[in-house]
Amino acid sequence: MHADGPEETEPRTSMRVKQKAMTRRLLRDAAVELFAAKGYGPTTIDDITSAVGVSRATFYLHFEGKARIVVEVYEQVVMAETLEFYRRLDALEGAGGEPLRQWLDTAIGFFERHRDVLRFAAEAISIDPGLEDLSASKILDRCAEAMPHYLGRWTGTDREQAQLRLELLILQLSTFCRLWVDGHWPVKRDVMLDVLLDLWTHGLRADDAGRDSLATPSLS
Repeated sequence: MHADGPEETEPRTSMRVKQKAMTRRLLRDAAVELFAAKGYGPTTIDDITSAVGVSRATFYLHFEGKARIVVEVYEQVVMAETLEFYRRLDALEGAGGEPLRQWLDTAIGFFERHRDVLRFAAEAISIDPGLEDLSASKILDRCAEAMPHYLGRWTGTDREQAQLRLELLILQLSTFCRLWVDGHWPVKRDVMLDVLLDLWTHGLRADDAGRDSLATPSLS
């Protein structure tokens, strides 16, 4: 008999790592499906482990609780796309019209695609104190920070006001789109886009308009 050499040990270790990663992914996927179907609150850890066919001990080897799954999914699925989304808006550099309308249309698609995750995440945040990192204020701050070129046009108090205005626009968009996607605010998509375009065009440029009016003497 002889001890396993490095050639044998490494494949075995690699296989264990792959199996562990697969189990974690299965637990996460099962949890997401159950959260979407039953809701975050009613879904138990036993529901999740039963769906995968593993023990509670195995679950806790991968996650400290249900909340950790919500955080991971939200961060990797929702926030990754959200931040990239606002970076694209920042790259428009104040362009309105059709580019901004297309951006808003893509935003609606985002809420349509992630409807289930956004719904159970909102439920989880409302009942689980361990999800403070997903609070609306922190998420809004992160979205605004993804637009450094836009916010860089101002300093001091002007910048604070510009960021607040931007975050209110984001909050308005998020709240309305989620209601619209769930069928609670029925309105035609084109009508919604027209109104949102008007609101965002004026909201993003409100500061410029105000400064122009102060800088230009009235002729009346």
